[in-house]
Amino acid sequence: MIIKLHARRIDTKMRVAIYAMTEFAMSTLIPSTRLRNNLTINIHLKHHPEGGEAMLSEFTNPKKPREFKVIVDQYQAEVDNYDRTRTDNEWAHDVLKTLAHELVHVKQYVMGELTPSNNGMVWKKTVYTPANLMDYFQTPYEIEAYGREKGLLLGFLARWEEIENEMGMTALP
Repeated sequence: MIIKLHARRIDTKMRVAIYAMTEFAMSTLIPSTRLRNNLTINIHLKHHPEGGEAMLSEFTNPKKPREFKVIVDQYQAEVDNYDRTRTDNEWAHDVLKTLAHELVHVKQYVMGELTPSNNGMVWKKTVYTPANLMDYFQTPYEIEAYGREKGLLLGFLARWEEIENEMGMTALP
């Protein structure tokens, strides 16, 4: 798997955590090493109105996508839902949780469960065109992504200390 990170003002430890989370999540979500090895994921940390998005790369085959662009808004992670400023640790965890959420969508694209269409999104041959935010959160692809994001984060954090020790680093920011 090729992972490319496009980010500014992110320290080395957070960069390593993003790469490691991507590897961890994709190996958890897509058991086939052969399939994972043929993926390219471009991760962009930048402003995004929804906090994050996973999409097919413009260069990939839409029928068998293998190249993706994942956007995570690191700035929205700076404050919580109650407008409190997050600590560095909370910020890092939120960025990684959002990344995990978007990587679930990458898995859905790769496995052919989710495909974009002109009318909305197609999930397992059913077209979904949510009319509002309530409908959006009821779509099966979002239910899966929200359901798995925290489990992926907790699984990754359980391994993070081991990764830090292997690399000679200290605790996650």
